[in-house]
Amino acid sequence: MDAEVFGISVDSWATHAAFREKLGLPFDLLSDWARDVSPNYGAYDAVEMVSTRHSFLIDKQGKVRFTQQARITKPRDHDAMMKELEKLYKTDKKD
Repeated sequence: MDAEVFGISVDSWATHAAFREKLGLPFDLLSDWARDVSPNYGAYDAVEMVSTRHSFLIDKQGKVRFTQQARITKPRDHDAMMKELEKLYKTDKKD
């Protein structure tokens, strides 16, 4: 599938680099240090000044096709994301 995975939060690039290395993550982590992106997606807690745990599937035109919010104590639903990605892939192949 033609897809790109990355993480983004308001943490610094140095924090991301250490976190990515520690966990061996196979994708890039982007820093929204200036808080320009997270609030636009409803993924920012202004009181705590942190990004919230959201996952988004965004199509090639920049439209959000799927979103889910996860809690620290509950993992993301990767199966749901994969099903939505497969649907999007099938739709793209028809066009």
